[in-house]
Amino acid sequence: MTLNEYQEQAMTTCTASSDNDTYALFQLPAEVGELMDKVAKARRKEIITFVGDIMYPYKNGIQDGVHTLEYEEFKEGMFKELGDIMWSCAQIAKRMGWTLEEVAQMNLDKLADRAKRGKIIGEGDDR
Repeated sequence: MTLNEYQEQAMTTCTASSDNDTYALFQLPAEVGELMDKVAKARRKEIITFVGDIMYPYKNGIQDGVHTLEYEEFKEGMFKELGDIMWSCAQIAKRMGWTLEEVAQMNLDKLADRAKRGKIIGEGDDR
């Protein structure tokens, strides 16, 4: 499946009441918030921990070297939220008249240009 095929199929589930700019733009941060809420709750429940910048299963996330059901449910929840984030990105792109493949290619081109100029690390869109 291509990104454009995903976008086309995903938008068939867009209801009349959500097919507007307000919903599209507000839904994306809401979905990101749901993803972060899952991470925060898993950390609170000691299913995961962070060592430096890396997330690991923790006390309630691993038992006898095997991931627990709680950890697997956490991962499944993250997986679903990432899908919701992707749907929201597809909708915003559609509302703006772009395909996901155009957005993805523009981003790759921008990053390649920054890498070529040694500007991957920095501030601002036009670095």
